[in-house]
Amino acid sequence: MDILYDDKYHLHLGFYEDNYDYEAIAFKRKSEDIWDIFFDVKGYGIQNITTVNELTLEPFGTRIFSIYNKKINYDIGIQQFKQWLSINKII
Repeated sequence: MDILYDDKYHLHLGFYEDNYDYEAIAFKRKSEDIWDIFFDVKGYGIQNITTVNELTLEPFGTRIFSIYNKKINYDIGIQQFKQWLSINKII
């Protein structure tokens, strides 16, 4: 099943603390109240992340998690992105 995204809605989520500079992008699904967050693992040269069988959206990267809500809260998005970076030992 193809996932369609609403091109009117996207949000950049950045992590810029402690000399890090990582950015993910969130896209709102057209038919669901779900935001998929994509991160360009290869573009940042990160080797230790397994992205096999996960949705990839060029040129934005691979889906790393989703937020299940009609509207996305920037602070919550940043918090979850930071948590994902930490869990995966990127920061």
